[in-house]
Formats: sequence, structure tokens, C-alpha cells
Amino acid sequence: SSGINAEWSLRPGSVSCSTIEIHKTNKEMTLFDFTTDKQQNHLWREISDTVREPGMSKAVFSIQKTRLFQRAVMFAMINPQPNGAGFAGVQTEMPDTAASHAQDTGLKLLVRGQGQLKYWKVVLTDTDQIGAMKQYSYEQKFTVELDPKETGGDMDIVELPFSEFKAFFRGREVEDAPPLDLAKTGAFGLQTFGGVYDNFKQKGTGSLEIDSISFY
Repeated sequence: SSGINAEWSLRPGSVSCSTIEIHKTNKEMTLFDFTTDKQQNHLWREISDTVREPGMSKAVFSIQKTRLFQRAVMFAMINPQPNGAGFAGVQTEMPDTAASHAQDTGLKLLVRGQGQLKYWKVVLTDTDQIGAMKQYSYEQKFTVELDPKETGGDMDIVELPFSEFKAFFRGREVEDAPPLDLAKTGAFGLQTFGGVYDNFKQKGTGSLEIDSISFY
């Protein structure tokens, strides 16, 4: 997916251009590049609602390798409670280089969704919140287009401004939390969810294919 020219059918709200030239991402701007052999799926651990007694959801993170490409895939199954409560996710340690990007605009994800799960989120957790009893994390939701007729099978570019990350605890916003500070971020996570406090609900199975996550 790097070093070539490609036509991209991008959904509204992602990037307002229809044709871009794809270059190998500058290493200093890349947070995770799953197209290289250096990425290891065992560095990611599952964080799903089964940590609670009624939880029944599941997430699996894997590296897909073919003769033509390599990328990460997060497979998820959401079995929500009647009110929509439920989540499935994975988490890894935030690279030390992230702190130097605190003045950047945000995160850029090169992803593609399949299945029944349209709504996903990036979850950033401060080091002092990891393992805390009342842990809050900084989250931002995004959607993926599931209809291949709309995307042509292409990957989506999703941009998440740092200014739009808000602190949440169990789905509710923590209004008195300090703003996101990448220098304090200790963990990076991806998650899909049932939508207990949202104006939508989702359940079932789906996947999120990921080429890279970078700064912009």
C-alpha cells in the first residue's frame, strides 16, 4: 500500500479528495505501520466487556500476511446487554515517540470495515490510569463504510483531531478531566461497542482492517 499511486473512493467526512498519491509514510510520523514485518500481534491484548460478569463480547487482533500485502485485522463480536451495553477492544503500549507529536493535529488511520459493526473508537489511556479502579480514557469515535459498492473495496482515511478526544468512564463523559496530553499517554486502544449511551445501537460481528496509524 506504499510507494504507489492509487485511486481512493473516500466516504464523506474522511478526506475531501478523490485522488491522492500514496508515499511511504515518514517514519517519524508513523505510530503503527502494520505493512511491515516489524509489527507483532502478540504485543496487543484484549480489553473487552468480559472483565465484567455479564460481558459476552470478544475481540481478536491478528496480522494478516499474503504474498501481496500485510496488514492488521481486528475481529470483533458484540453481544450487548438489552440496553446496548457491551464493548470489545484491544490495547497496546503507546510508543515513547508519541509524546513528541503533542503539537500535531491528530491521528490518521488507514482502515477498512466489513461485517455488521459500523461504529469504532480510538482509546488513549494515561499511564497513571492504567489499571485504576475508576479508570477514564480519552476517546474519539469514527465510522466505517460497510457497503463495498460505496467504497469500491478501497481503504478509508479517517482523521481524528486531538482536540476532539474527550475523557470517558464507562461510556459517560468525565467533564472535569484535564485535556488530552500525549506526554502522559501510556496505552493505545481500538474498540467497537454496543452504543449504550449513544443514539444508535449495534451488535453482531465485524472486522477492522488496518494498514497504518500515523500523526498528521
